[in-house]
Amino acid sequence: MRAQKRPYHLLRWLILFSVFFLTRFWILQHPPALYSDVKHDYERYANMWRYGLTPYRQHLYEYPPATIPILSAPLVVDQIGVGHYYLNYRVEIFLFEIVLFSILAYTVFRLPMKKSMQWGAIMFYLIAGVLAKDFWYEGLDLMFFGIFSILFCLILLVKQPSLFSRIVTWSLYWLTVSIKIMTAPLAVPIVLLEMKNWKREFKAIIAGFLIIWGLPLALYRSSLSVFIFFHAVRQMKYASFGSYIVEVINEFTKSEHRSVSPPDFEWIGPVAHQVTEIFKVLFPAAILVVMYIAWKRYRQHVKELVNPFTQYTYLIAVSLAYVFAIFLTGKTFSSPFHIWYIPLLTLFPYKNLKQQWFAYVSALLMLGMDTSSYLIAPKLHIWGSPITLTNVRDAFRFIPMFLLLSFFLKEGTMGLKKS
Repeated sequence: MRAQKRPYHLLRWLILFSVFFLTRFWILQHPPALYSDVKHDYERYANMWRYGLTPYRQHLYEYPPATIPILSAPLVVDQIGVGHYYLNYRVEIFLFEIVLFSILAYTVFRLPMKKSMQWGAIMFYLIAGVLAKDFWYEGLDLMFFGIFSILFCLILLVKQPSLFSRIVTWSLYWLTVSIKIMTAPLAVPIVLLEMKNWKREFKAIIAGFLIIWGLPLALYRSSLSVFIFFHAVRQMKYASFGSYIVEVINEFTKSEHRSVSPPDFEWIGPVAHQVTEIFKVLFPAAILVVMYIAWKRYRQHVKELVNPFTQYTYLIAVSLAYVFAIFLTGKTFSSPFHIWYIPLLTLFPYKNLKQQWFAYVSALLMLGMDTSSYLIAPKLHIWGSPITLTNVRDAFRFIPMFLLLSFFLKEGTMGLKKS
């Protein structure tokens, strides 16, 4: 039987990687025509560090320490005469994605879903990358949540976790925190699942932390707080849900104006100030609510949450709910953040085709709204009201987020019993 299946498996992987490399080479050959964080910021940062400015101490650097080698490596390769910084950075992320895609595909084909749904998950991932091609290899986001997704794959694939496997799991977790701090609260559901082995888990948490954060703490010590301060003082970014609310209100009040200063291009005025203050409270409150629901779901399903599959399902559902919650309540949101949920939606084990299509169509709609030059609307007022077609169009950037948040808070964690 295995010998009969082997040609099918070989053909499957051949098709998968053929489509993967075709789509990804196309992305590499078609960089964004206008702005690029890699060109405007990352290369400048790498050169500043190379020629003497210390991050955090002399340079107000916005990211945690694991990003320093990621941003510096393309310059090292450039200086030995291979390529140039921009291309080297994109290739660096592409090489990581080869590993990520291999693990994602292997995991998806081990999920208890119909083959059509497994293939649908892989096709969704490939199509989403093409749709998001202008920022797919342009930042830290694919590596950030790609590593976090690999963590979940490890939880599913390792049937009998040992201390070593848990150290690897926590090292991956701390690595994501060391790229962008936003995964920090997601330690809560991971810890909940191993409460019965809390001594082993505590050792793994500490060991993983020291592996990833030990050297940065020794080098920079309290200076690391700079990146936290940087984000604490940022204003409401132009693409955030809060900024959209200010924009709609301003159609009535005409009291606000938009800043022309990058990177936030925030609204300035009395309404913007009040909305910003409200969202400063909403953001931590939303995180607490999601973590409370995660704890409640854990208590409800504690007997089922003892095998890798149910743990895997629970963790991805909670993580996706968390992602959409912070997207809707955070001061900072931009198009590359859409990458965060793509590998997680790919990996989630949907109960039926209807659920899968709902999630994928919602995600592709959000991607299209933020990336496509075709899905635009003129700034025409509707029936003489202050509301414009642009306001209505922009609402569809956020409506799918509310729907997916609701789904993964409720339906996403209801089917935890092993099927």
